Amino acid sequence: MVRNQRKKSRDKARAANTGASRASAATGNVHRHDPVPDMPMLQDLPQAAGGTLNLDFAGRLVAAARAGCEPCQTSLLRKIVEQHRPTLAALAGAVYGLALNAGAQHSSKVLAATRSWSPLARAAAESGDGAAAFAAVAEMDEMQAAELLDDALNHWAAGGVTPSQVADVLKAMGSSGSAHVHPQPDTGLLEGMLPYVPGWEIDYEVATTVVSAVWAGCESCHSRLAPAVVANRPTLAGLAGAVFLTPSHTPLRETPAAGPAAREWIEQAHGKAFTSEAEALLRAVGELSEEAAADLLGEALGVWASSGAATAGVGLGSLPEAPPRQRPADPMNAFREAGIEVVTLDDLDLPDDVDPYHLAPNYGVTLMQTNTPDGRPMPMPMLVLYPETEDAGIEDLERRTDWQHWGLHVMPDADPRWRVRARIADRSLQGLVHVGPDREDDIELWRAAETVSLPPAAWDLIDRAQHMVIAGPVKKPEDPGALRAAADAGGLLAVVARVSFL
Repeated sequence: MVRNQRKKSRDKARAANTGASRASAATGNVHRHDPVPDMPMLQDLPQAAGGTLNLDFAGRLVAAARAGCEPCQTSLLRKIVEQHRPTLAALAGAVYGLALNAGAQHSSKVLAATRSWSPLARAAAESGDGAAAFAAVAEMDEMQAAELLDDALNHWAAGGVTPSQVADVLKAMGSSGSAHVHPQPDTGLLEGMLPYVPGWEIDYEVATTVVSAVWAGCESCHSRLAPAVVANRPTLAGLAGAVFLTPSHTPLRETPAAGPAAREWIEQAHGKAFTSEAEALLRAVGELSEEAAADLLGEALGVWASSGAATAGVGLGSLPEAPPRQRPADPMNAFREAGIEVVTLDDLDLPDDVDPYHLAPNYGVTLMQTNTPDGRPMPMPMLVLYPETEDAGIEDLERRTDWQHWGLHVMPDADPRWRVRARIADRSLQGLVHVGPDREDDIELWRAAETVSLPPAAWDLIDRAQHMVIAGPVKKPEDPGALRAAADAGGLLAVVARVSFL
């Protein structure tokens, strides 16, 4: 008995020191996700108000988020929320203290706790006094603190803030405490958006960096990076093609800032995204003079600047940004307004042996890839949903999701709360869920009925992209032209989801 108690004490201490669950500590299955970023720069951020930080927990939580390991994220997040509020304040402050995220208080993409706290984080970054920001974090209940950390973690996981960027913040802080830093969009999503030309190598790092600079409105970085983009014509063609080939963009006609060659290219490119002319137009960028290429880059970055700064942490928004889609009215509201009690599945106390998944509309999935106009694969995996039950379909997806209507022209919006579960052990996809504020699944659209290991090429693509386009519903996705027909009919919804590796 004494030996058993000693083992329990050791397990408890190991769990406290590592952030692992008690069960993992007891079985010796404590694991890490390398590389674990060094986080000493968090100590100097004002939002923690000089409190003691657990930098090991912070680094391991970020590493787990980037690896998509939900068990580790859940365990570490809970411990930070319960025991390490200064660490929480620093992790969140590194994100919401940035000028680029100053609009978070008005964003529907973050939770209520984040919207209310983000102005305090920004004020702390500007003044250097984080007392009010930390006091607010310290007073949050566990649900509010978890919401704030979860939102910040989505940003860290998607590459929105890296330790080197936080270090740059500290180096650039002047007497006013203001920072010069540009959180970058998810490079994997950028790869999926820029049009592809055979034999041309786009420098996605340069493209991502210049987009982040224009989103931040930083003229100095913009000016410094522009010559590199002009010199790399595949990258210039990709950035320009992504915005000017799409039919949704209004052509430029009289723009004094652009020379005649750039204006002519833009006019010719308009609406050619899904035609045989697209490749020739993109290759023509290589023939432009340096002056015309600089003009074209300036016009393209002008469109990028207004395209998606609010979603820089989780990927690129649609071009141009569409108004948010409103969910259709619940038909049960009429009964409620008439004073009739309405009981839904959420109101029922279901027995443990009843699975609510089977009481809701279900979908199957077909694995595909996004394609260029002439059918060549681009590096973005896609799951297309098809109805498996009679009540599944467009009306159900409009009611249960906030996905946007998708015309296949540009990448749909990213929502990191939608997760595709992927199991590493057998390289299979397990399900598609939406994670609620309590980090529990609140919507489950698809669950794998059996384990099917993916081909190596498909798994490697998912592993590299870390995101998947989810689109549907399409009754027979395997039929030629079915996806296009659904989009043309206005019956296709889509979102970019994160992949969570189990």
